[in-house]
Amino acid sequence: MKPYKKISIISLVIIFMVLITININNKMVYPQVKAYTNSEDVTDIALSPGKNPTELNYNWYSKDGDKKSAVQIALKSDMDSDEFPINKAKTFYGEISKANDDFFANKVVVQGIEESKEYVYRLGDGTNWSKVYNFSSHNPNQFSFFSAGDPQIGASGNITSDEKGWINTINNATNKFPNVSFLISVGDQINKGNNEQQYTSYFAPKQFQSLPIAAVAGNHEGSSKGHTYHFNPPNMKNPGDDYDFKYGDALFLMLNSNNTNEDEHASFMEKTINENPNAKWKIVVLHHSLYSSGGHEDDSAIVERRNALVPIFDKLGIDVVLSGHDHSYTRTYQMQGGKAMEKTEKGMDGAILNPTGTLYITENSASGSKYYKIDSKNNSYYEAFKQQIKVPTISVINVDKNSFEINTYRTDNMESVDRYKIVKN
Repeated sequence: MKPYKKISIISLVIIFMVLITININNKMVYPQVKAYTNSEDVTDIALSPGKNPTELNYNWYSKDGDKKSAVQIALKSDMDSDEFPINKAKTFYGEISKANDDFFANKVVVQGIEESKEYVYRLGDGTNWSKVYNFSSHNPNQFSFFSAGDPQIGASGNITSDEKGWINTINNATNKFPNVSFLISVGDQINKGNNEQQYTSYFAPKQFQSLPIAAVAGNHEGSSKGHTYHFNPPNMKNPGDDYDFKYGDALFLMLNSNNTNEDEHASFMEKTINENPNAKWKIVVLHHSLYSSGGHEDDSAIVERRNALVPIFDKLGIDVVLSGHDHSYTRTYQMQGGKAMEKTEKGMDGAILNPTGTLYITENSASGSKYYKIDSKNNSYYEAFKQQIKVPTISVINVDKNSFEINTYRTDNMESVDRYKIVKN
């Protein structure tokens, strides 16, 4: 008789629990997948627009760098109560790398986003998952986005106060305009580029779990890798960290103006514009304002950038330049060849019809962490409107095939402080 090993009752129970599913009330219940503790394992979530509206770029921090980076995404309509629809979800894998303070940066690109759909997603490593978040796509042929200047969390010396101001801005802006497609952040998101406490406060608004951010590095982030760890921009094309994305009829050219090699910027923009010949609107975003009204207006470094970049923008037919750095609001006239085009044709609603030149916008602080004084007595040749009310502001920009309209609001009461519209026939 052959010898045999006895199997204990406990072993049988364990095997049964692992391998067998349980049927309760005719509903199949599967062994639970381990969930991340969101506050510890998934932090600083940053969505970014992909290279076009069918893609979405994800970035987040985790404590574990030994595993994979993964995003699972599905249509919200496929959700059954609170259960994530695993069988109908798509999983995308990306890269993970060491970041600051023992964190790991996770970067994943999701493809196949359809317009005007509601999605659910979760973040993890393919086995362990975060809680479920929501994201809605929009119509790229007629869309709006926010433009926010210099939150610079920590600049006041009080991170908690700066975070509160930033959250208030995002809350009030999204309450008034809930259907914006993304947010443009024009640099100086935080005060010290590797300060993770400041980054945690920057990402504190819960809206950023569903509102993509297209950010450029400011001078307070330029010499550190914190910005790179926290954002996952599309189409990085040159050593100067410039990138671009297309959204509807608009082409966004995102410049890292900490890089003063203007030839690199020119090459990047020219190549990108040639690759997108049907773009109706060409919008440049950079941190250092070329035409502002604050303390940096006459800095030698700004003058050098102005002398180098403005002719390039003129040559390439850039429609609008969005920037920050000077913590006060300025809207220029249409500018060409370093001169203001004050004589413009206007429509019945005050819109500028088929203008010549480029519009330059300098955003004020979007958090209230720091404001700069402006010269309120004399206007420079380029200043069509300037203002410093020492209240955070944010711009809402509406774009379609024929028009570009910027409305700027004070965020304490969301009253309009400036409006400008361009119409192309």
